[in-house]
Amino acid sequence: MNRNPYSRYYVPGPSPWPFFVAISANGMAVGLILWLHRTPSFLLMGMSLVCMLLSTFSWWRDLIREGDIGFHTRFVIKSFRDGVALFILSEVMFFFTFFWTFFHNALSPSCELGMRWPPPGIRTPNPSSTSLFETGLLISSGLFVTQAHKSMRLKDYDVGPFIGLVVTIVCGTVFFLVQLREYYWNSYTIADSVYGSVFYLLTGFHGMHVVVGTIWLMVSLVRLWRGGFSSQRHFGFEACIWYWHFVDVVWVALWCLVYVWFGGWLYMWWFKMWDGDVYTFKYPDAKPSWYAYIQEEHAPSWYKVSDHLKA
Repeated sequence: MNRNPYSRYYVPGPSPWPFFVAISANGMAVGLILWLHRTPSFLLMGMSLVCMLLSTFSWWRDLIREGDIGFHTRFVIKSFRDGVALFILSEVMFFFTFFWTFFHNALSPSCELGMRWPPPGIRTPNPSSTSLFETGLLISSGLFVTQAHKSMRLKDYDVGPFIGLVVTIVCGTVFFLVQLREYYWNSYTIADSVYGSVFYLLTGFHGMHVVVGTIWLMVSLVRLWRGGFSSQRHFGFEACIWYWHFVDVVWVALWCLVYVWFGGWLYMWWFKMWDGDVYTFKYPDAKPSWYAYIQEEHAPSWYKVSDHLKA
């Protein structure tokens, strides 16, 4: 670790950790593909996971040491800030692709899906049950981690940041466990039409981000306990908060769109509120809905198929 005194930036020396992280990530991807093809290799997945954990731990250790020595000047911190912002932007684009896929199939369901959304045979999860509890957990965790950051800015290093971080970590852990329970009790799998595929891709990748964010919060808690943060120098913790708020916002959008709206429950609640008379109340010229919850006795005459067409 040598820094040029005539340069504003610190260029780290050769490190083996990016190579090991890339190799372990590739191994985990191959293991996932083998598992999807019903030929799982638990040895490959286990070795890749252990290598990933050890490599990232060693990489973070070296990065923290560089900051403690004093190599992270304000120009280096600015580059870190720009890098984290671009990383979160790339994550936004990542989830945007899955939301685009979901909207493409939900707004114009194909004939293979019966031209209905959700597809026939899919019993969507109730948004006022488990997923609502998960939403409350993430929103509460965002409030607690924001309070922890505010306490640190006020030079409270003893109580406020510790309580906020511990509660946030607990909320993230409980969220992940509850999501696993939801997966266990769902009546459909990732192979059940495009709805199951997109649903599990969206919620599954979000759950992975929750796990990464929770680990990041644990690292921040350890650094706080060891006195690695101050009221003016705590960008590692601040970047973690940015990432956690991103995870919160993605879940709120996912819950509103996937669970409530395009899960059919919003229309069902509206349908029950007006006892099935959802056409003549305000929309007498409405087109047929693409939801599957229209009851034959409540449908208008133009929605029903003529008898001579049935013959």
